[in-house]
Amino acid sequence: MTINEFKKIVSDNVQLYIDNFDRFDSNPQIRVNPELLSIDLVNGSDFLSGIADSEEAVEDAAAAGSAESEDAADYQVRQNPDFYPVKKLLDTLPDGKTVPSAKAIEEIAKVYFTSSLLDC
Repeated sequence: MTINEFKKIVSDNVQLYIDNFDRFDSNPQIRVNPELLSIDLVNGSDFLSGIADSEEAVEDAAAAGSAESEDAADYQVRQNPDFYPVKKLLDTLPDGKTVPSAKAIEEIAKVYFTSSLLDC
């Protein structure tokens, strides 16, 4: 995936929220799997559930104690999703229209792509 593809997917998910804001709770989030770079839009309740599931999986793997379980724990940590509040990814135009914030989305993309790839 290129940085431009990543930004488009995030922007499309933010636009999905804008177009359907009434279907989401008060804390919608963009969820990013840092290992796979999969991106989706979730409700705040899914956000809290995702954090709890990630913490439980890491604790279970850590409790096992073997080299194999350590590898599994490392893999799980890399799979733990990152969450970004959708409402911080919105811009309001002078005419009052809400649009995805290109600047905020760019900042998220920089987290996953090195500076040498930013020109892709």
